[in-house]
Amino acid sequence: MNDNNDAVKQENKKALPKFALIIALSLAGGIALGLVLTLSGVESLGDNLTAAGAWFTRYAAAPLLVAVPLLELAVCLPIYFGAKKRLSAWDGEDESVGSDAEARLSVCLWVTGMALIATMFLLAAMTAGFVNDAGTPRMMPKELFFSGLGAFLASLAVCVVLQQKLVDLAKRLNPEKQGSVYDTKFQKKWFESCDEAERAIIGQCAYRAYQAAGRTCLALWLVLLLGGMLFDWGFLPVLVVCIIWGVSQSVYCGWSIKLGKSGGKL
Repeated sequence: MNDNNDAVKQENKKALPKFALIIALSLAGGIALGLVLTLSGVESLGDNLTAAGAWFTRYAAAPLLVAVPLLELAVCLPIYFGAKKRLSAWDGEDESVGSDAEARLSVCLWVTGMALIATMFLLAAMTAGFVNDAGTPRMMPKELFFSGLGAFLASLAVCVVLQQKLVDLAKRLNPEKQGSVYDTKFQKKWFESCDEAERAIIGQCAYRAYQAAGRTCLALWLVLLLGGMLFDWGFLPVLVVCIIWGVSQSVYCGWSIKLGKSGGKL
C-alpha cells in the first residue's frame, strides 16, 4: 500500500511543474491580451463587431439558409450514389468494399449533421435581425425573411430524407441493424443492435467528443469572459456555455456511476 502511495506522489510531483507552467503561461497570455485590447481601442473593436453582426443577420443569414441545403445535396448525393453503386455490385466477399461504403456513409452523416447545426444557427441569426430591426429603416425585407424561413424548412426536410437514405443503405450493409430515422427511439434501437466491438468504438468516439466539448467550453468561457468585460456582452452567454459544460460533466459522471454499479450493463 505504501509503495502505491509513493508511486502516486511521484507521479504528481512529475506532472506538477508542467501544470504550473501551463497555468503561469495562461495567466501571462490573458494579461498580455487584455493590455493589447485596451491599448488598441476596445470601443472601436466592439462597435465593429456589432456592425458586422447586424450586417450578417440582415443580409447574409437568409441567403446562406438557401445555400445550405443545396451545398448539402451537392456534397452528399455523389457520395451516396457512389456507395450505393458499389454495394449493388458487391458479392460480399471483399471486406474492403464494405468498409469503404461505411466510411462514405459516415462522411455523409457528418455533413448532414453539420448542415443541420448551421441551419439552426442561421435561422436564429436571421430571426434576431428581423425582430430587432422591425419597424425601422434597417428592417430586413419581408420577402428575404420568408424565403429564408422556407429554406430552413427545406433544409430540415433534406437533412431528414438524406439521413433516412443513408441509414437504410447502412442497414442493407448490416442487416442486423435495427431502427428507423423516423422513430423517436432510433438511437437507442440502433445502439442495442450493435455488437460489442461496435459499442466499444462508439464509447471511444463518445469519450473523444466529451473531451473536445470540455476543451471547447473552456475556450468559449475565456472568450466570453473577456467579451463580458470589454464589450458589455453581459453574463448570459457565459451562463449558456456553463450550462452545456455542466450537463456534459453531469451526464458523463452520472452514467459512470450507474454503469459502475451495474457492471457495465445499461
